[in-house]
Amino acid sequence: MFFCRLPEIKYINRRGNPLWLPFKNMNIQRIKAILLQEFYITIHSLEVFMDIFLFPMVNIVIFGFLDLYLVGNHASRIGQYALLGILLWEIIWITEYSVCVGSLWNIWFRNLTNLFIAPLQVKELLAAHTLSGIIKSILMLVISGVLSVFVFHFNLLDIGIVPLVLVFINFSIFAFILGIFMLGLIFRYGTKVQALAWGLVPLIQPLSAAFFPIQVLPLPLQFFAYILPPTFTFEAARESLTNHTINWQLFGISFAENIVYCVIAIIFFNYMFKMSKNTGQFARNEA
Repeated sequence: MFFCRLPEIKYINRRGNPLWLPFKNMNIQRIKAILLQEFYITIHSLEVFMDIFLFPMVNIVIFGFLDLYLVGNHASRIGQYALLGILLWEIIWITEYSVCVGSLWNIWFRNLTNLFIAPLQVKELLAAHTLSGIIKSILMLVISGVLSVFVFHFNLLDIGIVPLVLVFINFSIFAFILGIFMLGLIFRYGTKVQALAWGLVPLIQPLSAAFFPIQVLPLPLQFFAYILPPTFTFEAARESLTNHTINWQLFGISFAENIVYCVIAIIFFNYMFKMSKNTGQFARNEA
């Protein structure tokens, strides 16, 4: 099973005998219900607005003006790399934030247990939060892309439609991996580690060579950079921007690493979720 098994629904047949039917497939109605909850939290929460929309927009404005400054000093390619990096990084930040903090809201409001009293599977909850993050990141990417065109004279589509789609896919998978990894830690150890939900991603950013070629990093750090899937994706994106080509090899390596890490993250999450229930931490999370 993809994620941990949750309680089954008890159906009664015409003779009054119970029929136990496990959830084998995700239910679209339950996913839509979580999406609706996420929508109301987003539009009524100042914290979400600032974390997902305001702070990323401030970063884009800063890097956009840096791009304009470097263009005036004949270093336009450096400025474009920096602006490209900050625009694409928001995909990882927003999607990962939605996966982690989406569940944290239910913990903070002591609603997590109520969700699982209903016939809701863990994979449905995570799928809804991931889909919510993808929708938000697309919206933010469109807004910031339009801003960069009209204010900073940089068109994100210069890297090409296909490379942009490949970047989005790889970054969304990586964000999902980070999200369920950290959510597993939160379920197991409680809200004392909740800062990881928004604190770990910025630590990964420098090692991913988001704003510069990986050769800039010292050799020991390059080793750590190469084990991160976004490193190859950023390298491929910069090559697409410069040469207007698609480096399938770099995108393929990034995707392969993502698949391996995704399997590991799912196994890790399942184990931590099981331990959370066995130790009683799952119930204590709302205490």
